[in-house]
Amino acid sequence: MGLLVYWPGLSGSFIFDDFPNLVADPDWKVTSLDPKELRRAMTRGIASDIGRPLALLSFSINHYFTGLETLPLKATGLAMHIFNGALVFLLCRRLFAIATTRHSADRMGWYAALMVAITWMAHPLQASTALYIVQRMEIGAHTGVLLAILCYLNARRHQIKGTTSWPWFVLTGLSVLIGLGFKENALLLPGYTLAIELCILRFRTAENSSSKTLVSTYTVGIVAALTFYLLVLLPPLVQDSAYAFRDFTILQRILTQPPVLTMYIAQSLIPIPNSLLFYYDNFPISTSLLSPPATLRSIVVLLGIAIGSYLARLRWPLVSLGTSWFFIAHALTSNVFPLELAFEHRNYFALLGLIIAVSQLLAWAGSRLNMDARRTLATLPVITVALLCTIQSHTWGDPLRLATALATRNPESVRASYDLGRAMLQKSGSDARSPLFSLAIKEFEHASRLPSSTALPEQALIIILSRHGEDVPEQHWNRLREKLTMRRVGPQEINAIRSILDCRKKNLCSINDFELLETFLVALEQNPNSTRLLSLYSDFAYNVISDRQLAINLMREATTAAPHQLQYKVNLARMLAASEANSVELEKLRREIQALDIYGEYSAELARGFGTLPQAN
Repeated sequence: MGLLVYWPGLSGSFIFDDFPNLVADPDWKVTSLDPKELRRAMTRGIASDIGRPLALLSFSINHYFTGLETLPLKATGLAMHIFNGALVFLLCRRLFAIATTRHSADRMGWYAALMVAITWMAHPLQASTALYIVQRMEIGAHTGVLLAILCYLNARRHQIKGTTSWPWFVLTGLSVLIGLGFKENALLLPGYTLAIELCILRFRTAENSSSKTLVSTYTVGIVAALTFYLLVLLPPLVQDSAYAFRDFTILQRILTQPPVLTMYIAQSLIPIPNSLLFYYDNFPISTSLLSPPATLRSIVVLLGIAIGSYLARLRWPLVSLGTSWFFIAHALTSNVFPLELAFEHRNYFALLGLIIAVSQLLAWAGSRLNMDARRTLATLPVITVALLCTIQSHTWGDPLRLATALATRNPESVRASYDLGRAMLQKSGSDARSPLFSLAIKEFEHASRLPSSTALPEQALIIILSRHGEDVPEQHWNRLREKLTMRRVGPQEINAIRSILDCRKKNLCSINDFELLETFLVALEQNPNSTRLLSLYSDFAYNVISDRQLAINLMREATTAAPHQLQYKVNLARMLAASEANSVELEKLRREIQALDIYGEYSAELARGFGTLPQAN
């Protein structure tokens, strides 16, 4: 079923975060399966405080066999998603057997578990995870979570029977480590298992009484987690600098999450493809409880769901469990961390909770029907969901079709408009005679004028016009610089400047060097401590305006500000070697690079004394 539903989407291309994390990142792209090279790939690349080595390893193996071909990359992620669907079926069978009694009229068995698993696997909301290449991280993390919950249930079953349980608890821990190897949200496992205890198992032991050890373990864990959150995680996040590159404050983010969560619930229960926007960069930011009014309404709705879930815990334990899982799944991404406001893939596991909750209510509603009627009524919504997912997958199967759909669904989204312009430009082959070429220009201009627009549309217009030998209107440069002063530069702004610089360096664009110099000066005045900007400006000074001393001084600043950034040291060494500068400084750099180059990437260059020109990072 999973392969059939998602097959139309396998022909799609890279999208959004795929580009910076996979396409433009060389660190995960291995050319051999040598253990040393694989270890290097596992420890570099996609950023995370605790790393994502298993995700990077899986991408690296893909690259070794098929390079950057999107079909194998998507197919691998889809295979993992389908495997997770099988785990969901096993998990639901176990949960339903525990939560519903054998003689109950609304008992849920293997068929209900199958319907829940298929609905979860083939839900339209899952297309933006299963077909979004970089979100293999999300899928893999929840492979670990699902395995861990299954192991935990087996451990508790042995505990209740009075037999040996510790091997299953060990496997639970190992499964969590698998999940953490893909993404850090596997850390939420204790929340899911606590919900199982509170709603279904109730900490029972072989004597049919509460286990004081389990209760104490969870109590200590909750206290430790809250202490760590309040004393370690929260203090740096309440500083203004933590949100300097966002359009919202920490308070506004917290206030905006209730409308985001209610939107997720609506998308889960009524999964019409047109409601799945993918890009939510223009989601209304809540500045108070009544601005916009949906903020307070959403809080009331969520409180109502939470209260109803609590009241249902005895009569409908799966309703309580499912809604608890939904909120727990969003405990990290709807918290104080300066993440973007909304992404559909954040519902990958949360969706399962809602489906489980609804399934018990449907089982109760149809409890007076005979078995054939109940199964027929259960199958109809599953088929509907699968058909809607097939439509969504077909949309994802072509870059221009997907970009057009997303821009149509959300015309005020800068990202959707920019992506459509890029898809049109690619389809036109950058041929100025193609109708799609002029449409791409208009789409970039539209994206440029939208509220809270980023620097990317201006970057695209500047590059396109200059590559075709046309004069770039001064308004594009002025608007680019204006946007660089609106907030601290983030990845999008850095990528915009880098793209223009690369085009100029390769002599593909007739860029006005004075305009580009002014852009660097404006960006650095606003962001004097940005080492990435310093590195790019150094690259510009060295390779474009040929001011080698300025380039060396800028790169010295970058290496001082980021002493563990190996690439900056390498760039500085290359400049010094090419300029025949101070040999003492160069020798010191050589020793530092040798110490940091644990994978031997620069061993040959170290041997010959850094004779090549610098590359900015």
